[in-house]
Amino acid sequence: MGKFGEYLKSAIKQILGNGYRTAMTMLGIVIGIAAVIAVVALGNGMSAYVTNSLNDLAGNYGIFIMDTSKTSERFNQDDIDLVQEYLPDIKGMSPNIESYAKVKGRKETFECYINGGTQAFEYAFSNGIVKGSYFTSQQVETGSRVCVMLLDDAKKIFGTEDAVGREVDITANGKTATYTVVGLRDHMNDMYQFIMEGQDYFAQIEVPYTAMGADFDMKTDEFTQLILFDDQSTLDESVTKAKEILTNKHGLRGTTALSGYSMADFSDQLDKILGYAQDFLLLVSVISLIVGGIGVMNIMLVSVTERTREIGIRKSIGASTGAILTQFLAESAILTLLGGIVGIILGIILAVVICSAIGFDVIITPTSVLGAALFSILIGLFFGIYPARKAALMKPIDALRL
Repeated sequence: MGKFGEYLKSAIKQILGNGYRTAMTMLGIVIGIAAVIAVVALGNGMSAYVTNSLNDLAGNYGIFIMDTSKTSERFNQDDIDLVQEYLPDIKGMSPNIESYAKVKGRKETFECYINGGTQAFEYAFSNGIVKGSYFTSQQVETGSRVCVMLLDDAKKIFGTEDAVGREVDITANGKTATYTVVGLRDHMNDMYQFIMEGQDYFAQIEVPYTAMGADFDMKTDEFTQLILFDDQSTLDESVTKAKEILTNKHGLRGTTALSGYSMADFSDQLDKILGYAQDFLLLVSVISLIVGGIGVMNIMLVSVTERTREIGIRKSIGASTGAILTQFLAESAILTLLGGIVGIILGIILAVVICSAIGFDVIITPTSVLGAALFSILIGLFFGIYPARKAALMKPIDALRL
């Protein structure tokens, strides 16, 4: 430890003795490490933001689709009852009937998108009911003309968010029916607003599928889509079990006519895509680190040339090859470690500034910080090997001639 301490002291002395050159050499390492820290933090923040926004936007559900080109089978109310009987812990199940329509407001008529479902459709979106209530199972069974809409849509259609109890005329397939607003959902999140920005305005209205079928001549005794709602922690398992139940009931085992997938599957795929993007940016950052490492090697070669006589003297009085090698490796490792520490600090500052400006959470893991510090040392050792070896293998008589 005593000898190693001497090597460190000598290395630090050499680094401090060439302050300007040291700073310029460290610059490449600083930029590379800062870029790595900032990219990792930005990637983590982006991934968390997109995943959370997606869950807030779409809720937690699984979709089952009957491919009409491969089978004549269709879903029906018996399927919903059967799945809910075997899976009593799920939040519910519903058909998914969709249609474009028009809704007449206080002063004008707007385009709208109507969804027909059961009372379980309340869980289709995570922005819950903030005024009034969702339509009930009894209202679904009786085909009551009630509806639920967003606060934003109520403001647009009625000029006020106090719209519970108000009536609205909905026109679809050439037929018009009057519905009473029984509930209002909270505002959609930032991602929804970003997606809809610049597009034509469409209201989003939810009604009992039974009323929708009766009023607008739509089939409600059989469906091509069913939606299962459940907690995210058990969603995948519930979708798998429900798919097996439905497949067996319709005799479709061994075919691909019935498909089922959950929003968790989509989130996983999105995470992979974001991961690829983050890996690419990380690769670019690592390339800048390698460039910085080459700069360290060049400076160390210059240092070896400048200190040729010193090396010759030390070897002539008994310094071993290993001692010379260790000293120069220590210099390059300390040089890149100092650059790594400065780079980590700068990277954290950049991550905080960029993530705060964009609106992402600042997620900096200890693993990324320790990994960056370790990588900076490895860069120094790797690119310091050639100069150190060149110095260590120098013959004393040749060195003293110069």
